Amino acid sequence: MKLASALLSARLGLALVGTCAASIASAADLPSRKAAPAPAPVVSACIESEGIPTDAFGFTTGSDVAEKGSFGPSLTYNGGFGTRVGSSNGHALTLQGSYGLFPCFEVGPYVLGNFTNASAGGVSADSGALGAGVEMKYKLLGRDMHGLGLTLVIDPSFNRADPDGAGRFTTYNTGIRLFADKTLIPNTLYAALNLSQDLTWTGPSPYQRSSTFTVGGSLSWQVSDGLYLSGEVRHMRAHNELGFGNEAGYATFAGPGIFWQATKQLALSAAYNIQIAGKAKGEPGNLDLTNFSQHLVKVKLGYSF
Repeated sequence: MKLASALLSARLGLALVGTCAASIASAADLPSRKAAPAPAPVVSACIESEGIPTDAFGFTTGSDVAEKGSFGPSLTYNGGFGTRVGSSNGHALTLQGSYGLFPCFEVGPYVLGNFTNASAGGVSADSGALGAGVEMKYKLLGRDMHGLGLTLVIDPSFNRADPDGAGRFTTYNTGIRLFADKTLIPNTLYAALNLSQDLTWTGPSPYQRSSTFTVGGSLSWQVSDGLYLSGEVRHMRAHNELGFGNEAGYATFAGPGIFWQATKQLALSAAYNIQIAGKAKGEPGNLDLTNFSQHLVKVKLGYSF
């Protein structure tokens, strides 16, 4: 009896071992469960791994646009000084709000006012103007995707001018611009190039038509975190029609700029250009002080929410 019980126990043990071995073998044949692949990073012309402040290039502008849903107001002063005959000092203030309406698309409505203190031959030629416009930017290319940032800008505006000794009249302007920039040395050196054509209709009726073409290039160096120094050269050509014919004169400007990101939200920038070469049609001299000022100043205060 004891021998029979021992044999039965041995058989049950061998059966249990065989069942476990078969289970292990079957489990080994099952495909292993792999971890789910990580989601691919979002690639977009609007999203850059390294942002470049648009105002870090002086009068020249970078290609970045506001992120969708973000808003930032700015106040900009522009001054122009020096003319061929008599004196002319122009001052302009622009209050703008920039909003990221869609991905890659920024809209920036603004109001502006300017005053010019001028005289010629002892006769006052002061004038003032108020106006408004809207700057619309769409980013076509991103630096991360294409190695170059490129933004198309459409900027329609109008001014209601009130010069001394003349009736009020309205000036309409449409700016068509391309802003490009590129990182040369990450976190250190950047380059920007701007092309701009301003088409202007000036009253009173019948409206005079004119245009100004501008090409500008700038290098910006980040000397420390949030502090940029820039140097730029810009060439401008004035025409007495909307196209490139009937040239009135041209001028080349050069000068330095500075940009300071004071806090995460607050930024301050300033730039100065001096006319170094030029020619007005039918006028003597090596500068065009008929269509352009000799000295240009820009100061901008920006805030982002």
